Amino acid sequence: MKIAALIARILLGLIFVVFGLNFFFPQVLHMTSPPMSKEATAFSMGLWGSGYFFQFLKVIEILSGLFLLINRYTAFFLLVLLPISVNVFLFHTILAPSGIPVGATILVLNLFLCIAHIKYYTGVFTAKPKVG
Repeated sequence: MKIAALIARILLGLIFVVFGLNFFFPQVLHMTSPPMSKEATAFSMGLWGSGYFFQFLKVIEILSGLFLLINRYTAFFLLVLLPISVNVFLFHTILAPSGIPVGATILVLNLFLCIAHIKYYTGVFTAKPKVG
């Protein structure tokens, strides 16, 4: 389990760091965008239209990926990345099916790592927390 978690953590960290950096430095990977439906294009254009969303998202991805790679605050950054992973998966499942393998891989890695770190989340699931 430790070896699998180590491999999954490094893979997930690399995915987010590489694709996050590729946003700011697109000449590095020379990736072309896969064909998208008009709904996927409209969704993406709406996020671009905000003027800040993608920049903020990619900074969070890079920061989280780096912390996964150095194995610091891992449980926290897995939770930070979880909604991003779910949205990547849903985007590719519903709007751009050509990317389902990538979206599914990211979600499975994130969920696997969350389960591997479940002991760090027990306090979050307290029904009646006591303050002070």
